[in-house]
Amino acid sequence: MLDIQPTYSTKFDDLESLRDYAQFEHDNIKYVPIDQGQLQMQDDRLIFNGHDFLRFNEHGIKSLFTAIGVNGLYPCMMAPKDPLVASHFVTKLLLQDNVERILSNKQLIIDNNDTIIGVVSNQYNRYSNHRFLEDFVSKNDTANTIDFERGMVKNTKMSLNWLDKEYTGIEIDGKLDRSRIGFYSGNSMVGDAPIGSALSVFDTLCTNGMKIKSNISTMRIVHRGTMGMKWRMQKMLEETRSQYKAVKDRLYTLLELPYEDHTAEALLSNNAPLSIIPELKANKLWNTKKKFKSQNESEKDLKRSIEVIQHSPTKYGGIHTRNIWLSPHRQGKKSMYHFVGAFTEFAQTQTPEVQYQIEEEAGELTSWIHKNKAVLLN
Repeated sequence: MLDIQPTYSTKFDDLESLRDYAQFEHDNIKYVPIDQGQLQMQDDRLIFNGHDFLRFNEHGIKSLFTAIGVNGLYPCMMAPKDPLVASHFVTKLLLQDNVERILSNKQLIIDNNDTIIGVVSNQYNRYSNHRFLEDFVSKNDTANTIDFERGMVKNTKMSLNWLDKEYTGIEIDGKLDRSRIGFYSGNSMVGDAPIGSALSVFDTLCTNGMKIKSNISTMRIVHRGTMGMKWRMQKMLEETRSQYKAVKDRLYTLLELPYEDHTAEALLSNNAPLSIIPELKANKLWNTKKKFKSQNESEKDLKRSIEVIQHSPTKYGGIHTRNIWLSPHRQGKKSMYHFVGAFTEFAQTQTPEVQYQIEEEAGELTSWIHKNKAVLLN
């Protein structure tokens, strides 16, 4: 099998540390065109131009295989016990005339440890995380109206959460809750993600987050062209921030919808996006299109899935959720807001990348509930 270098995520709680990290990336990551010399593998290292010995991380080798049209090759290369088998096969592949021709329009992305972290075309716009941050915070009216909440970087893929200083959350029982409205923004330097932004909600007490991802709130800019990138990014952020009302509408929908005994079955029967629940994600949850051998098997599977949903808030939620769910004073007063909140609270116990994934799934479920609230009321 190939010896692939590990990739780690780094979490940031303050903007200055993030900017320092982005500056280090900017100064140390190289884009090297593959327009001269041959590529070949030797003992898990890529020999480039006859003398540069480079290793791959997972995204680096996968993007190389994608570039030459063999996307599914990675698992096969990880299977042989003898690394020479894999490296010999990759060398033969790289020396094929059509592959050399394809790669002549590509460039390797190499970090300061001589690890290939990506492969992109020569037309790829090298918009670094450093430039992304500096273009973003340099606009005075933007910098003065938002707070940096947190950030995460893995293999140059940057995900940031910002909170608006003016827009607070929603009113619950006559009181304004602790939520703040803002947005996510992100970039990548290795071709695996566009520049993007999406609306978000953040609970300032429990540090729960939710990424509201929908057609009206998710904006993207691909890494193509070199003109007007700063202007395009600012327009994207302005458009995202103009949709704050959509966030509040979704939150009020969650609050207005009670969580009742029939809610779990209604979610399942109408194919709600429930991958946020770990057990259902792992076991391919029940849905209306799933085929069963018998009606009895279908009913048993549905019953098991309903039980999983019903017990999930107290199983996955933290102290805040359990206080709401188990309180005798809350009988009949739990809402879909509290149901979704159980999983955003659970997200805080996970690794940064899993946390961001759960928060995105929470946003998808929230948008679905907002659109399909009628079926949950019946």
